[in-house]
Order: sequence, then structure tokens, then C-alpha cells
Amino acid sequence: MPWRLSKKKDMSIDRIARDRNARERQSRIYHSIAGGTSMSDAAKRIIEKVNEKLNANPGIAEKVNTMYQFVINGEGGGNWWLDLTKTPPEIGEGVNGDAACTITMDAVDFVAMVKKDASPVKLFMSGKLKIGGDITAAMKLQNII
Repeated sequence: MPWRLSKKKDMSIDRIARDRNARERQSRIYHSIAGGTSMSDAAKRIIEKVNEKLNANPGIAEKVNTMYQFVINGEGGGNWWLDLTKTPPEIGEGVNGDAACTITMDAVDFVAMVKKDASPVKLFMSGKLKIGGDITAAMKLQNII
């Protein structure tokens, strides 16, 4: 009779392999967003790309008409605000107390969400994405990010 691991141990080994694959995938995501630069700049580069998109198409901001605060934790994180109530839209680094909606999450999850490797709904339901303030305003971000 061949030697076999218990079912519980088989599942544990599978989980370890999935976790390793997820970490490798997240590393590839960082590198694709950051253009081969340091991972610590990934979230900042995403915010810059959002700014470029809004400047190229200011009509998007008019439809949303909300001020957001992003609190991105971990390596590559930081605080940014996005004011879509003004024309042209404004983006800044730091904290702005006038935000109607605050998005809080880890940088790894933020990058995965933007690259569409992670669902915002799943991140929210798992507690990895926290929304403060107007939750309907958060849903409007799908048009921008």
C-alpha cells in the first residue's frame, strides 16, 4: 500500500502552494504597475494614472462629483485625496477632512483591485477594503479606477 498524507495535510499543502502563487502574482502586479521601478511607488503611480485619465476626460469627474480620501497601508502606501467636485479635478497627497468617502486598504490589495486581479466586492466582504462615509460614492469609483 503506497504511503499517503492525510486529507487534512493534503489540504494544508495545497493552501501553502496557493499562498505562494498569490504572493508571486502580487509581485508581478507590482512590477507591471510600477513599470519595473520600486514597489514602494506602485500606489502613487496608480494615483498619477488616475489623474492623467481625469485630465484627458474631465466629463468623468462631473458625473461622479464627490471628494474621496484614499488611505493605502503597507509598503507602497500613503494618503491621497481626490476632489471630483472641482473643474478640473484635483488630486493631492495627504489627508483632506472634507472627503465624503474614505477608502482604506493595503497597497497590495489596492494594486490587485486596480489591475482587476481582485474584486472590490470580495475585498469589501472579506474586510480588506473598508469604506467610510458614503458607500454609494465608493461604487462610483469603478468608472474612474
